[in-house]
Amino acid sequence: MEALTNYPPVDDVGESDRTPEYDLQETVGSSVRKAIEIAALRWKGDALAVRWIEPLETLIVTKRIAGFDAECIENLARLYRAIARGELTGAKYLVLDFAHQGSAGDNVGEGFAELVAANAELVFHAPVITIAWARSGMRCSDLEFALHCPIIVAEEGAQFSFDGDPGLFFGLYAALARKIGFVKAERLFERGESLSASGMRDLYLVKEVVEPQAGMVGVERFVAKSAKRHNAAHAIFRAQSMAMPAYERKSGSNL
Repeated sequence: MEALTNYPPVDDVGESDRTPEYDLQETVGSSVRKAIEIAALRWKGDALAVRWIEPLETLIVTKRIAGFDAECIENLARLYRAIARGELTGAKYLVLDFAHQGSAGDNVGEGFAELVAANAELVFHAPVITIAWARSGMRCSDLEFALHCPIIVAEEGAQFSFDGDPGLFFGLYAALARKIGFVKAERLFERGESLSASGMRDLYLVKEVVEPQAGMVGVERFVAKSAKRHNAAHAIFRAQSMAMPAYERKSGSNL
């Protein structure tokens, strides 16, 4: 697993205004450090990387491989449990960075439905807003998971594929219909459409389209811009989840 240090600061700020890099052991509270250390000690494989950005109170999980195999699910489930139990106090944003290349085939392991439910219900268990950051091709389980995040931000060039049988991708279809209605969702699947980031924004599925930038510069800028409205936004997303619960809602504690 990669070292848990902060990303370099945004490029366009003055030298005197730059935020220094933060070492996890020295700058975050004990409860935050404990939660990340627990995940780190038992983190399997190298498909996921975790970083904490102290000035923005943001945890970023970068996912390098498309789909959710058993190892990925186990790692993320452990992290979501820590957050739900209050072991990640001080965090306001959890960014799921979908950094895989292209639009690879889907790979779904056991426990994915429970992980999706835990993601959808996180807003009830902690004052944390989950952001899905789409960089390239999003389809199947990656797209389903993203649609269960309160916010999706897409880089220009990202594509969202709805090419598949709704019967085989029930979770994705249900998540989409929950947001735009059954008729529109059905038409997207019938046509096997692939939408651009702008097309998703037109359907109000993507909150913002940003230019691709190296590293986490774009993430930092978006979170910094959103931080002042965190409390109000969290209350809105919580109310939305109560009004439109995710399909087969399950408690994250069952992960």
